[in-house]
Amino acid sequence: MDDSSWQVYVIECDSGAWYTGITKDLTKRFKAHAEGKGAKFMRMDKPKRIVAAKTCASKSEALRAEAALKGLGRADKQVWIEQNPISHKDAG
Repeated sequence: MDDSSWQVYVIECDSGAWYTGITKDLTKRFKAHAEGKGAKFMRMDKPKRIVAAKTCASKSEALRAEAALKGLGRADKQVWIEQNPISHKDAG
């Protein structure tokens, strides 16, 4: 993966909820979430694992993809997760 590429990602939380965000460094971002830094949501519902990620060509594309993903219902989001599974090498 190119260091300059953006990713939209989904993290499964302890409660089973899915958190969606964007980043340029998935490993670093997950670590920050796990340490309670950044998103307030992650301080209330601890991150369990990254379940999906998709590389985007630009930050604006990643932001659009994130907004679209956040607008999906749970069933449609599950389909997106299944279509964009995280591989171990992507997660660091």
